[in-house]
Amino acid sequence: MLENLINQLGRDLEMGEIIRKTDEKHYHLPFSDHIEVEAFEKERSLLFKAIIGKRPEKNTDSFFLKVMEANLFGAGTRGASIGLTKDEKLLTLTLELEYNRSYPVFKEKLEDFVTVLDFWRKEISN
Repeated sequence: MLENLINQLGRDLEMGEIIRKTDEKHYHLPFSDHIEVEAFEKERSLLFKAIIGKRPEKNTDSFFLKVMEANLFGAGTRGASIGLTKDEKLLTLTLELEYNRSYPVFKEKLEDFVTVLDFWRKEISN
């Protein structure tokens, strides 16, 4: 399932040769020097994951309040979730999709994911 979607994406965006497959159901999608999204096929879903950046060192309380508000109902993340790596040093963004998605919906969700990723990277900088 995911392989077909990734192949179509590679053709549409002319990036087929730069997409890396690390496992049978795990792909790395480099959109720029700074933005790379991992796509996984799970048993009953598809998952996008990316690193937003380093956890802010200043004003962390207000920043994490903003993140919690964004995560609430997915309003500030377009359905994705912001979290932390196990060592709590990096912010992550993840989005889980239902397994049987059409290619147009898959592509739209991926575009939204990259937009949200870029937004939150800018928020960390501010």
